[in-house]
Amino acid sequence: MKNSPAWLAAAVALGLSAAACAPGGGVGSSGANGPIRIAYLGILSGPNAVKGSTDAFELAIKQINAEGGINGRTVEYKKFDTDITPQGAARATSLALRYRPVALVGYSVTSGLKASILSIKGAGIPVLHNTLGSLTSAKNLKYDRAFRMGPTTTQYAEAANSYLIDTLGVKSFLMLHTEDAAPSEGARKVIDNARSKGIRTTERAVPPNVTDLTEPVLAARKADAIWEWGYATTDALVVKQAAQNNVKVPVMTFSVGSAVASGLLPAELATKNTLNVSNCGAAVLRTPESEKFVAAYTKAYGRSPADYLSPNNYDSMYLIKAAIEQAGSTDGAKVSDALRTITRDGACGTLKADDKNNMFQNVPVLSWEGGKPTLAKLEEKLPTDF
Repeated sequence: MKNSPAWLAAAVALGLSAAACAPGGGVGSSGANGPIRIAYLGILSGPNAVKGSTDAFELAIKQINAEGGINGRTVEYKKFDTDITPQGAARATSLALRYRPVALVGYSVTSGLKASILSIKGAGIPVLHNTLGSLTSAKNLKYDRAFRMGPTTTQYAEAANSYLIDTLGVKSFLMLHTEDAAPSEGARKVIDNARSKGIRTTERAVPPNVTDLTEPVLAARKADAIWEWGYATTDALVVKQAAQNNVKVPVMTFSVGSAVASGLLPAELATKNTLNVSNCGAAVLRTPESEKFVAAYTKAYGRSPADYLSPNNYDSMYLIKAAIEQAGSTDGAKVSDALRTITRDGACGTLKADDKNNMFQNVPVLSWEGGKPTLAKLEEKLPTDF
C-alpha cells in the first residue's frame, strides 16, 4: 500500500479485521435461526445530513417484522454515520462489518463507497447503494454483489433530454453544473446525449458554493432551456435569478424538489416548467405499491416521502427480504444471485436488475408548479452504459 493515504491504509486494515470476524457470506452472529441483521450507512450528522433520511428504511423493517419477519426471523438493524468524506465512509463500514450484517443499505456518496469496497468484498455480503456515477458500477468496483438502487447519470441525462427535446421541443439549452465529480460526469452525459440528437448546447461550470449565477442565466436568454446539475442551493439560485432577470425558459434540475422542501426556493417562484429528474417519485407515480407506501409513510411520519428522504431504501429492504426468501439462506453469494433474478413492483416503480446490477430502468420527470410535485412524464426502459 505504498503511497496510499494513511486513512485508507488504516481503514482497509480495520475492514480486513472486521471481515475476518464476519460470517462466511453473511450468516449473522446469531447463526442460521437468530435475527437477520442489516446495516444502514449514510450521512447522519453535520450540515449535509437530512432529517428523516432513514425513515423509509426503518418503516420497511417495522412492516417486515409485523408481517412475520424474513422466513420467520426478526430483522434488526444499526445505523452508521459515513459523513460526506471517503475516510468517514471507510471508518463507518469497518464498524458496520463488526455488527456482522447480512447486507448493507445506503451509501449516497460515490467516493465513500469506493473507499469502502475492499472491506465489503472481504465480508462477501451484498450492498444496495444509492450512488449514481460510473465509479461505483459493479464493474468498476470489481464486485458483483453491489447493486445500484437508483438511476445512473446516463439514465438521468436521457430522461431529462427526452422530455426537453421530444416533449417540449427544445432545440438548444445552456448546461450549467457544479465542478465536482458527479455533476460534471452528469453534465458530460447530458451534453453528449443532446449533441447526438442535433441539439445546440452551451456549458458553464461553477463552484458548488457559488452565490451568483447572473452571467449563465443571462446567457440562457439565447437558449430554449436551462439544464442545471448541482445541489439544492444551486437549483434554488438558478430559478430565483432566472425569475429576477425575466428569463422565462424551462429549467431542468437534478434536485429542485429539495430546494422547495428546505425553503431555499419560495414555492411561488416554481412554475410548471421548473423541473427535476427523480430518483424515485413515489409520491407522484400513483401505482398501487407507491400509493400503499405513501399512505403508510404519511401515517407514520406526518409528511409525504419526498425523494430527498431516500424512499428507495424502502424498496432495498423488500428486495433483500425477497432475495433471502428465494435463496432460503442469508449466504452473501446466494442472496446476490437471487437479487439478480427478482422483479418487484415497489414504491419507486418496477425494479429488476439489468446485466450491470442496476435495479432502476425508469426515471420520473417532475414538475413543481406552485411548489407541488406532479408527474410530468415517466421515461421508461432507459439503458445505461455502466
